[in-house]
Amino acid sequence: MKTFKLSESGHSGWFIGNFPKAVFQTEDFEVCYRTCAAGSRGDSHYHEKLTEVTLIASGKVLTNGHIYTAGDIYILEPNEISQTEYLEETVVITIKTPSVPGDKVLV
Repeated sequence: MKTFKLSESGHSGWFIGNFPKAVFQTEDFEVCYRTCAAGSRGDSHYHEKLTEVTLIASGKVLTNGHIYTAGDIYILEPNEISQTEYLEETVVITIKTPSVPGDKVLV
């Protein structure tokens, strides 16, 4: 059995995927678990090739004009812009498929 610390893997909570510090390397998908501070904003961006699925584990977030709270899930398809503001401290679990490093276009 292998064990890891989230703080020692990936970047900003990304711990599975096709990148050097992933604890599990795969081209099929990426997984992230992170806590986002109240008032912070994600980069406005879209992905050309991948689909992004986000579960709000706790907290409250405003994404693309909609408010999401604990238990809500939203899916962004390729080329859909993501604009996110964390209204409370928020824990998110995000899965992207496939894992395509560099497939983030800032807007």
